[in-house]
Parts: sequence; structure tokens; C-alpha cells
Amino acid sequence: MNRSRGTGGWSGLAPWALGLLVASGLGGCRANEIEADSTVGVVVPEAWVGARTLEDVELNRWWESFGSPELTAAVERSLGGGLDLRSAWARLRQARASLRAAGAPRFPALEGTARGSSQTIETSGGSGGMGQDFFNGPTESYSAGVTASYEVDLFGRIASAARAAEFEMLATQDDVAATALALAASAVEAWLDAAVARDQIELVEEQVRVSEELLEVTEQRFGFGSGNALAVLQQRRQLAGTRAELPPLRSALERAEYRLAVLAGLPPGSPEVADARLGGLPGLPEMPRVGAPSQLLERRPDLRAALLRVSSADVNVAQAIAERYPRLSLSAGFQFNAFTFGELLDRTIWNIAGNLVGPLIDGGARRAEVARREAVLEAAVLNLNATLLTALREVEDALSLETSANERLSVLEEQTELARAELAQAQQRYVSGVDTYLQVLSAVQVLQQLERQVLQERGERLQNRVLLHRALGGEWMAKLAEPAPFGEAAPPLEDSEEFLDSTPPPAASAGFGDGAQSAS
Repeated sequence: MNRSRGTGGWSGLAPWALGLLVASGLGGCRANEIEADSTVGVVVPEAWVGARTLEDVELNRWWESFGSPELTAAVERSLGGGLDLRSAWARLRQARASLRAAGAPRFPALEGTARGSSQTIETSGGSGGMGQDFFNGPTESYSAGVTASYEVDLFGRIASAARAAEFEMLATQDDVAATALALAASAVEAWLDAAVARDQIELVEEQVRVSEELLEVTEQRFGFGSGNALAVLQQRRQLAGTRAELPPLRSALERAEYRLAVLAGLPPGSPEVADARLGGLPGLPEMPRVGAPSQLLERRPDLRAALLRVSSADVNVAQAIAERYPRLSLSAGFQFNAFTFGELLDRTIWNIAGNLVGPLIDGGARRAEVARREAVLEAAVLNLNATLLTALREVEDALSLETSANERLSVLEEQTELARAELAQAQQRYVSGVDTYLQVLSAVQVLQQLERQVLQERGERLQNRVLLHRALGGEWMAKLAEPAPFGEAAPPLEDSEEFLDSTPPPAASAGFGDGAQSAS
């Protein structure tokens, strides 16, 4: 509908009324939700095979349960400077911006325009007939105005796009939490590897000292005539073999420190990770209460992200279905228009228009897009169930490893005590001349090997506990703050003011999407 001061009257009333009539008729034909089956098809057991307790999980800042300030510092460095975590935060910012862009069409758009032009037309020759002077000389025109436009979301196309972007943003938010969980576990694993290597070095150095003392004894006995050259050679070989254990252990310590540095976003060899050489291998913390298997859907951020992506794919199907139906857009404009700049405010034009556009023939492109997005939804549901199965297996694996590690360590410690007693008996029999030095040498080698195995097994048991914590997830990631810009120090988690809000919306947490939509 247009009304122009100077033209008089109303125009375009019939088409506008027809547009409103069509819009009112289509308004009741909105997309409706169809029934959505549960997206979790895996039968979740009521209890774990390896642990039957159903108590709540206590997993907040679980690495502090190891009681090592150096270990806690290593985790804090990684969470504050890890490049993988920074990349996850950057992807979250992208998702948040995409959400704002997807929701923008729900509101009217307003644009301002201004235009000015000057045109000169000159004619030459001719008979000088009527109208020739009219086209000669400069011609000016000026206009300024504003235009508002708005699309009526008849079938929920815009709302579905915004909802899909919201689910994707929330899933990306859980991706950040999952990255933080994996990063913290990797930092603890690297620190424990460094601690095991450090303690192994100390143990082997002590074994070298003991072997040197035994060599000194055998050499003295050989000098006094009560020993033989073979015993001296055997002990020298044993000492050389023990010393050969040190270079790979020192290399393992250095490589663990390099991993810690890279996890914290630092180059290998950075002095900031020198505290990995401080302290000793911590004792095994108290076993956490693992909770019920169904709690993994709340505790594991990768499961929450997979569930949210199912919801996102679901509403994407609804958007594709809505693309097959007509669109109604409204626009209104107000404009000043004049042939001289001084008269710009004297002549105004305003208009209101409606535009209804619907697809007629598209070669089946829109129908194919619906089928494609339905396949994406199916893949997302399958991925959710596969992720859930993997999570259940990871917890059971960690519980099984915990049990077997405790049993193996108990047996190794018993063997070590027996080996010490065996060595004492072999030394006594050698001094008494009953046996040769070969029995002493064999007992020394067995004891030293068992001592190294006990230390290695203690480290493995701690690593298994890390696997359990990683598999169980937790809530501490909700207090995760975005790191400072790259190259700057990040504040501690508890000192940060803005945290990661990883609470899923009700639709996602219930295991359902918004429901794929179809036309009524």
C-alpha cells in the first residue's frame, strides 16, 4: 500500500488485503511435532560389574586427592595454557556468534538509505522542436528514508534454525568441558610418568650403589684367596647391567617433562615445569564412589554433547521441512524524495508491502534435503548410543584394571620380601663356602628386578585411577574459566569470575529433541 503526498489517494489496497487473507489462512497450517522415540537405545545397567554402589559421585578437582602440590600445579598450568583447550574455547565463541546470527531473523530488520545524484543532458543540432529545451541542462534528485522488513515465521523455519544453533552452541560448550577433562587427565598421566621415572632413577642409583659394594666384597675375597675371578667378572657384569637401566629412565623423565610443557602451551624444556622433579610418587587416593551407570549421561560432557547434537539434528529436519512451504515477508518504508536538496523534506512517500513466495517446482531438491537431514539425525542418534557404550566400557575397564592392579601389586610385594630373604640366605651360604657366587648374583638380579616392578606397578595403579576419573567425568568443568589471551598467565579456576555454563536444556537432558516437524 502506497501513499504519496502530491499523488493523492490510496493505491494497491486490493493486493494487500488479499495478502492478509492468504496469511490468515495459512497461519493455522503450522508445522506440528511428531512423536519422538527415545534417542538412547542402549540398555543402561542398574549397577557396575566392578562396583555395585549407587551413591553419588564425588569428582570435583579429583587430582587434588593425590595430595601433591606439584601435581595440582601441573594440572592448573595445562588448564590455563593448553592450546587444545584454547581452540575449544575459540570454537565456542564461533558457536555463540552463529547462534546470535541464526536468531536475528526473528526480529524486524531496519535499514536506512540516502541518495543524491546530478545529471546533465545536452543536445546538439536538430530543428529545435518542442521539448528540446526541456531535456537540456542539469537534473538533480535526492532521497532519504528508512525501510523495515520482517518475515512471518509461518512454519517455524526461522525458529528451528535458531533452536538448532542453540543446541549446537550448548554441544560445543560441552566440547570445551570434554577437552578440559581430557587435558587434566593427560597432565596427571604425564606428571605420574615423570614421578615414576624419577623414583625409578633413584631406585636404580641405589641398586648401583649396592652392586658396587658387592663388587668390592668379591674383589676383596678374590684378593684374600677365598674367592675366584669368575665371581668378580659376574658381579662386574651385573653392575654394568644395572647401570644400563639409567639412560632410558632419564630419557623417560625428560620426555614426560616435555609432554607437561606442551600440554601447558609451553615449548619443551621450559623451566616452568621443573617442579615435575620435586616430590615423590604419591600414594593411592581413596577409591571414589562411582555412582550408577545412568549418571554418566549427566557426568560425561561428551555424552551430553552427543545428546545435544541429536536435538540439533532433529530441529534441522524441521527446518528442512519448513523450507518446502511458502514464506511471507512484510516491509514498510518511509522516504523523502525531491529534485532539489532544499525541498527534500517537502515531499514524502511511505509504503507497506507484503510478499508471499512459495516453491512450485525445484526438481526435488527440498525433498532431498529433508531426506539428507533425516539421515544426519539417524547418524547422530547412532553416534550417541555408540558414545554411551564406549563410556560404559571405559568405566568397567578402569574398574577391572583397578582390581587386577591391586592384586598384582600385592603379589609383587610378597615376592619382593621373599627375594630379600633369598638374597640373605644366598650371601650366607656363599660366605660359608656352601654355594658359589652364582646364587648370590641370581638373587641380587631377581630382587632388583622385583623392586623396579613394584615401583612400576604402583605407577600403573595410579594411572588406572586417572582412567577411572576420566571415564566418570564430573562437575568441576562447570567452574572452568576461559583462559587468558595466548601468552598471558591465566587466573586460577577459583579466582575467575566467568565460568563455563554446561547445564543442558530440559529437552536435551531428557533424551529427546524438539521432534522432527511435518506439515499439518
